[in-house]
Amino acid sequence: MKATLIIFILAVIVACSAYSQHPIYKKYVMQPQLLHQQVSFKVTNHAKDTLARVSDVASFHLAPEEKKAVTRTGRFITRLDQSVLPKMKDTAIHARVFMLPELYYAKVKGTEQQVSFRILFIDSAPLKYDFEKQLFSGSIRFLPVEVSDSANTQPSGKPLSTAEDILVSFGSTSFPLSITEINWPPRDITITDPDPIDSVEVKIITVTNPTGYAKNLAVEPAIILSSTRTIFQGFGIQTLTVDVALKGVSKHSPIPVMIESSLGTVDSSSLILTGDKPHHVILRSEGIGKINLKAVNPNYRCNSISIEAVFPWLFLLLAMLGGLIGGLGKNLLGNENVTFRALLLGCIIGLIAAFAYWGLGITLIGFSLETRGLNESMVFGLGLVAGYFGLIGLKK
Repeated sequence: MKATLIIFILAVIVACSAYSQHPIYKKYVMQPQLLHQQVSFKVTNHAKDTLARVSDVASFHLAPEEKKAVTRTGRFITRLDQSVLPKMKDTAIHARVFMLPELYYAKVKGTEQQVSFRILFIDSAPLKYDFEKQLFSGSIRFLPVEVSDSANTQPSGKPLSTAEDILVSFGSTSFPLSITEINWPPRDITITDPDPIDSVEVKIITVTNPTGYAKNLAVEPAIILSSTRTIFQGFGIQTLTVDVALKGVSKHSPIPVMIESSLGTVDSSSLILTGDKPHHVILRSEGIGKINLKAVNPNYRCNSISIEAVFPWLFLLLAMLGGLIGGLGKNLLGNENVTFRALLLGCIIGLIAAFAYWGLGITLIGFSLETRGLNESMVFGLGLVAGYFGLIGLKK
């Protein structure tokens, strides 16, 4: 007797365990009360676009003239365990599975066989930045799955006699999705946004919920280098400010970034980013040629930019021209003879003053300047002052 009782208990445990892995359990475990609950159905038939019919879920059946029906089973999207999905080679391991809170009924194409199904969707990964297209991109995979007593989890497509249409909306873009068969194959919708902040809201609009079910898709930040200029003076004459920032997020956990340069020097090659406010690094030219500047972090997408360091012809010309005119003005005001030697001396003095200031940070004109910025008027002006007043002394 005891042995029989033990065997019975073990059999019950095994049966319960098997039921917990059964597909219909996985579909309804979130809402078991629906099976015998009176709910309102939106029914589409041939004579009338839609009509309302109240029935319980377990016994609902489409009449011969009725094409399809749908009922809401909740207010919000539900997250499911990934084990409810059939095996799909290109589905990411970290994908998250969600289910619309609606239950659909339709007939298999060419028959009167009734099927019921749910619409699942798979959020595979955060939206990632595409540097070529200059936008964030990701996808949602939709899979209408039959609610069945069968334990067969292999995907087998069943064509529907009447399509079920939903609308996937994000930003100003909307994609219609027509479900013409269930179980297989899945349908992919590409989600893009050029400038999201932290996430992208997607709405799935159905006939029973025209305002849509909202789902926020995460955004993976991208590390962006940018500069207002692509050409600057070479041989260490000029510096350039380069911005480094996270794109796509307003706040983020600290991300270390290394800045590497193929030519030239960067004043701060290592920095920490935490938000969308840019950090600044200063690039100084070294020789002439193309400089490839890139941000490096193994876990995030980073870009690189190219800047051309050119021979400083304009710098030399303006410094010498300023010194020449300054020296010429000094000679004319002093009623001195204008000689070739005096003009050459003015050119040399202007050149020395400009190189000392922008190359070494040394002021040779007797007073300090407020900025080390480099532009055409400043180079010419410094040469002009040096040519007129001469090199008074060394002042840092």
